[in-house]
Amino acid sequence: MIGEQENTILHNLTAKDIIRDYQVAFASRQASLIGRREVLSGKAKFGIFGDGKEVAQVALARSFQHGDTRSGYYRDQTIMFALGMMTIEQFFAQLYAHPDVNAEPASAGRSMNGHYGTRQLDDNGQWLSQTDTYNTSADVSPTGSQMPRLVGLAYASRLYRDLPDLHQYTNFSKNGNEVAFGTIGNASCAEGMFWEAVNAVGVLGAPLVLSIWDDGYGISVPNKYQITKEDLTALLSGFQREAGSQAGYDLYTVKGWDYAQLVNAYQEATTIARDEHVPSIIHVIEVTQPQGHSTSGSHERYKTAERLAWEEEYDCLLKMREWILAEGIATAEELDQVEAEAKAEAENAREQAWEKHTATIMAELNHVADMLDTLAASSQHGDKISASAAKLRRSKVPYRKDSLIAIRDALILTRDENLPTQETLRQWQKEQEALNYDRYSSHLYSQSDQSARNVPVVPPSYSNSSPTVNGSEIMNTLFDTILARDPRVIAFGEDVGHLGDVNQGFVGLQEKYGELRVSDTGIRETTILGQAIGLAMRGLRPIAEIQYLDYILYALQIMSDDLATLQWRTKGGQKAPVIIRTRGHRLEGIWHSGSPIAGIMNLIQGIYLLVPRNMTQAAGFYNTLFQSDEPGLIIEVLNSYRLKEKLPDNIDTMTIPLGTPEILRQGSDITVVTYGACCPIALNAAAKLSEVGIEAEVIDVQSLIPFDTNHMIVDSLKKTSNILFLDEDVPGGTTAFMLQKVLEEQGGYWWLDGEPRTLSAKPHRPPYGSDGNYFSKPNVEEIFDVIYEMMHEIDPQAYPIFYK
Repeated sequence: MIGEQENTILHNLTAKDIIRDYQVAFASRQASLIGRREVLSGKAKFGIFGDGKEVAQVALARSFQHGDTRSGYYRDQTIMFALGMMTIEQFFAQLYAHPDVNAEPASAGRSMNGHYGTRQLDDNGQWLSQTDTYNTSADVSPTGSQMPRLVGLAYASRLYRDLPDLHQYTNFSKNGNEVAFGTIGNASCAEGMFWEAVNAVGVLGAPLVLSIWDDGYGISVPNKYQITKEDLTALLSGFQREAGSQAGYDLYTVKGWDYAQLVNAYQEATTIARDEHVPSIIHVIEVTQPQGHSTSGSHERYKTAERLAWEEEYDCLLKMREWILAEGIATAEELDQVEAEAKAEAENAREQAWEKHTATIMAELNHVADMLDTLAASSQHGDKISASAAKLRRSKVPYRKDSLIAIRDALILTRDENLPTQETLRQWQKEQEALNYDRYSSHLYSQSDQSARNVPVVPPSYSNSSPTVNGSEIMNTLFDTILARDPRVIAFGEDVGHLGDVNQGFVGLQEKYGELRVSDTGIRETTILGQAIGLAMRGLRPIAEIQYLDYILYALQIMSDDLATLQWRTKGGQKAPVIIRTRGHRLEGIWHSGSPIAGIMNLIQGIYLLVPRNMTQAAGFYNTLFQSDEPGLIIEVLNSYRLKEKLPDNIDTMTIPLGTPEILRQGSDITVVTYGACCPIALNAAAKLSEVGIEAEVIDVQSLIPFDTNHMIVDSLKKTSNILFLDEDVPGGTTAFMLQKVLEEQGGYWWLDGEPRTLSAKPHRPPYGSDGNYFSKPNVEEIFDVIYEMMHEIDPQAYPIFYK
């Protein structure tokens, strides 16, 4: 194993550098101690801290350079302090959930403490330069979830180095010299995401330096229940590269209290990663966690007395102080002064953060209290209202909700009175709605000029010479034009490269554009998606293909927790315009013809969900998304690749608007709302219904997120007064979503003459074979029956039941 260097510092550090590192580490420890106190006193809701990891992290920071990026977890506060990516005051602002990006730039108070991120976008949502700053991708809580995006963050450097056409994008990379730094706890290394990501980076040959902080536990569960042999170094040894080979990792094992060894290890690993694009793993052992896992409990409950005594003796700050004194770098008196200054710095930062956080809220509470006093002076309930005002003024831990609750209570009390101040309170309450939407709910989708909703509509155009081709050829022509016009576009997935994907959408394009532009991957859906997130965060435009819609469930957690929330949880500070390509719906077989749309849709709010019925519609959506700065999932219809379509003359520029349904068939009696593979089935059913005097209007919603932004379906319902929602998801799935949108949200219930209906697939997966498909998913005859029975209920004489 590498990592057995002499106890000398290879980084040419001065005594001043070392003492600064000690001061940063000590101040970070004080922030942890004070943070715990603030939670236990009730000023903050929850705390999780990086105590015990401080020395390893100041050592890591010594090798971090401008342009590098971090993807880590909630123990990394010292890295942030050491590199100036977060101040201690901002650390406390996050602990207090201050909803202001100026006070808390990582998440504007949306993430609990310990979730870090740097502002990578300006106020207009445009990219800032990443090569003259230190960068941190926005953290997520679910353990191991920082790993998938690391694949792309690291791999981007290889692409920027090895693809000459990318050398122009110097705001994102300078010759691929940037290193991605990952951090993870020992227990999270039991997660499949960890192993999948480590394997993927090793295959890709990307410059990653991955640190494992190993304190021997996962909350209360020791390593013997987490890790085979209780030793991650032993487990990871198979990844060790052989001498002279580029394949594999350099592995280091270093004690978390040994500052000199840590600096040496990080310098060596990072230099090799930066220069040679060889990844490394630094297993940092003998780490302590002095306050336990979090403020939710005490580690004395599960650690032995012997372990607690060892942790006290081998605390990294104590050992670093002993080393500094032994090396003669500073005297005890000098270190005492450093520690006193660090304590004062942390306490002052806490005080400033609390004052700034509460000042605005207290001003609001006092303003409301003043209005309540005015109301009380003229109300028969004056005593109760005055008491409410006084309570607001006495708030020691103020919340905005207290003002709104007090106003609502006052309006309830005075509901039978007619007092001028009531309207003042209502108006103030209304003004707060907009302010609080911005504070807590904005930026789920892009608010920049590049939003997909702002992309101009360019309909497909045809001429007499427009050829009729297979759907797969539509996609192949489209992807050829996209790759040709933008060198940032990188396509990858299982069988995408050499084979050109299982349905030939990329056939011949690897040969034309090279293996780095159109790539095969292993069977690893989670890190295919993570690879795309990391690449997109570094300015590239990835197309991540998940071979079948059913397989997207492997990647759903990362889609939901990371990609879908990225813009929102940073309040517009970061973005990842990933395009996820997959195919699904109607075919045959349990795991190749699923349509679990509602399960996906409800978990990926923040990502556009587009469900084109044919390949021309899909092409338009790809063009729309590539002109935007937002992520989208496009589900192509699996059985449409061999169906014939006319190839638009403007395949490279045509766009399809998001949230705009299309009327496929005009009708006057009932509106049928559907999408994707059900569109031709609905049209066939409508033709049969016409034979018995029922004219169905068939509408293809085209996109589920966003859904019918102009209320076209309600306009149809005003004409027909009857509606059926149709798809092949499970009962109560997407049909129920569409019904709620149209009838409740858009007010469509006003225009109904009869009961609205939904028709979906059976609650089980589709069995194999044509009959299995027919009897488990909506078919023409079933649609006919449901609609005919709806009309029969309205007018039994005109529509007698004749078929059963």
